[in-house]
Amino acid sequence: MSPPHPTWSIRGKANFRSKKAEAVDPLRARREWLSLAQGIEALGGVVAVLPPNAELSGLPYAAEAGQPLPPLSPGGRPRFLLARMKPEHRRAEGGEWGPFFGKLGFEVLEIADGIWEGQGDVARFDGATFLFWGGRTDLVGMHAAKRHFSGDLVELNIWEPAFHGNMALLPLGNSALLVCCDVLHDDSLAMLEARVGRDRMHFVSEEEIRLYATNGLPVGDTVLAPSILPERVRGIIEREQVKAEELAMPELCEKAGGASRCLVCVYDDAPPEIQVPEEYSLARFADEILR
Repeated sequence: MSPPHPTWSIRGKANFRSKKAEAVDPLRARREWLSLAQGIEALGGVVAVLPPNAELSGLPYAAEAGQPLPPLSPGGRPRFLLARMKPEHRRAEGGEWGPFFGKLGFEVLEIADGIWEGQGDVARFDGATFLFWGGRTDLVGMHAAKRHFSGDLVELNIWEPAFHGNMALLPLGNSALLVCCDVLHDDSLAMLEARVGRDRMHFVSEEEIRLYATNGLPVGDTVLAPSILPERVRGIIEREQVKAEELAMPELCEKAGGASRCLVCVYDDAPPEIQVPEEYSLARFADEILR
């Protein structure tokens, strides 16, 4: 994760919320970010923090940093595949994330072609990896990234208003998925149904994903979700024996347009070799943010 800078502002205004948003309060945004980070650690996660950069307003949306990948061979280093961003003002972010992941112990990789926006366009469920394209990620970029993945890979084509795959689909553990069929092309919806079974798919509407129904962050048996989560969707989540814990995010989500899932690059099965140096620990930043 990477906190908003004390002078943070919305620069790109490239999504349906930020286009018409009022100016953000950066100090309030930092406290919202900290509440999410502390919520993750309270649920047993460990947060590694990339220091903010005043010139790179997109850094807080760390899902687009790239994707952690396992080592190619036993005993090898885990890999991190850097994203290749579409918005021009975000293209320099790899220059921050690359060295950061290198210090955490990853072998850092890049793709040479197309646009691929990292973990925002990757989802894992029941042994399958879903790779999305058609929002900001294009087909060329998705295929360039796909070469670094292995196992059961399923390509899914999305359209607006879903600018990333994490707006079209949210795994709830390995039991069920929240799916917005309004933003999935018919062939992709059919492939998804064939792979996971319709009985494990709970459908949400385009209106509900505009309230970030699919953008909560799963941590263990809990989904950390923005407080605008629709009540109907909360009910679906809880019927799957998953807790829905809501966080107030008016600056980071309701104005800037990225929910809790967008603020984190997740490595669920990180090996013990990945250690967070003190300089990148959450505690190192928490007091400063609260002051």
